[in-house]
Amino acid sequence: MSFGEIFREIRLSRGYSIESLADEVVSKSTISRFERLESDITFEKLIHLLEKLKISMNEFFYLSMKKNPKTHALELLPKVILSNDLEILKQLVEDEWKKYNNTTDLYAKLTAIVLEKHYKNLTEKNVDYDDHLTFLTDYFFRCDLWTQFDLVLFGNAMGYIPVETSIVISKELVKKSERFYKNRQSFETIINIIENMVFVCLKHQRLSDAGEFIKILENFHLDESDLLERVIIKFFKGLYLSEKGERKRGEKMAKEALLAMKLAGSINLERVYREYFNEIAHSKE
Repeated sequence: MSFGEIFREIRLSRGYSIESLADEVVSKSTISRFERLESDITFEKLIHLLEKLKISMNEFFYLSMKKNPKTHALELLPKVILSNDLEILKQLVEDEWKKYNNTTDLYAKLTAIVLEKHYKNLTEKNVDYDDHLTFLTDYFFRCDLWTQFDLVLFGNAMGYIPVETSIVISKELVKKSERFYKNRQSFETIINIIENMVFVCLKHQRLSDAGEFIKILENFHLDESDLLERVIIKFFKGLYLSEKGERKRGEKMAKEALLAMKLAGSINLERVYREYFNEIAHSKE
C-alpha cells in the first residue's frame, strides 16, 4: 500500500471525513488527490494532517511498514546466525551482490560486504582485511549523520575491521548517541554495539578500552523492564572482570547471565553467548 492509501485507511478508522481535515493549510482537493495516488503531498502538510488525527510520524511510518513488510537482509542476519542456516546466508549474499551489480546501489554493496564476511567466517574461510573492508571503513568515517541502517551495518561489521578502527568509531558514536535516546530501536542497537565492543576489546587484550565501554553501558541507566539488555550487560561485565583478574566473581556473573537466558527459553541465544564465554576462557590457556 502507498502512503496515500495508508493515510486514507487511518482517516476512515478515526472517523474523519476529508472535509473535516481540510483547512487553510491543506485543501480538500490536495487530500483527495493524495489518497487517490494522483499527487504527492509535502512533508509539512502530511505532519499537519497527522497531528489532527493524533498520529505521530513514527507511528505513521510504523503502520506503513506493517502494510508493506519487507525485511532488510541485515535484519535477517542475527536469526540466520542463531539458526546457523548457511544456505540462507549464502543466498542473501548473492542477492545483495546481484542488486548492486544491477543498480550500483551503494547500500546493497555495503550490505553484501558485511554478509559475505559473516558467511566466510561461518564456513571457516579466510577473512582477511581487503579492499572491500577498506571501502566499508571509509564509509563509516565519511558518515556524519548515522541512521538505523548505519548502526546495524557497523554492529555487524566491527568484528572484521581493525580493532583500533572499531574502537575509534564506537567512541565517536557514543558521543552522538543522545540523538537516538528517543528512538527505542536505534538505542537498543547502540547498546548492542557497545556490548560487542567489550567482547572485541577482550579478544584483543584491550582491557582499558573494554573497561571504558563497560562504564558507558552502566551510564545508560536502563529501566528494570530492559531485562534482556541487563542480562547481556551482566554477561559482558562478567567477562571483563574475569579478564581483569577477578576471575571467580567474573565467571559467576557471566554464568548467571547464561542461566537467565536458558531459563527464559532463549536456547540459541544462550548457545551463542556460551561460545563467547568459552572463546575468552580458552584464550587464557
